[in-house]
Amino acid sequence: MQSTSTLTWDPWQPAPYDQTEGAPLLLRGEVANHYRGTVEGEGVQQVLIALSPGGSSVFTALERVTGRIGDRRGSFVLQVTGTTGGGTAKATLEVLEGSGTDGLTGLRGTGTYFCDNPGPDGHATIELDHSFE
Repeated sequence: MQSTSTLTWDPWQPAPYDQTEGAPLLLRGEVANHYRGTVEGEGVQQVLIALSPGGSSVFTALERVTGRIGDRRGSFVLQVTGTTGGGTAKATLEVLEGSGTDGLTGLRGTGTYFCDNPGPDGHATIELDHSFE
């Protein structure tokens, strides 16, 4: 099955945790996400970012999403790995095996994230190919 949703987020500000001259700046942060569409729910994502001096970045995150997929309710954990640059952000998504709870027990899946307006008022498109064991 394929699910498509829109993702919005609350304003957030990652904080530096390592600054080495001439090297990428390392940041971490927490962001509250809101999913609307086939996946409907809320999540809190913990993000690690490496920001290059030129402004592009790579990021990785873990997020527990609580809500529903179709008529099944529960929660699951997403692993997110992506890049930003040139005004866009894109990432791959993976549902961590065994992380589904309640009606989402047995959820498996992979997907994509794409955003062409990553600012505080932005939104992203999430596509998730998923199944249940």
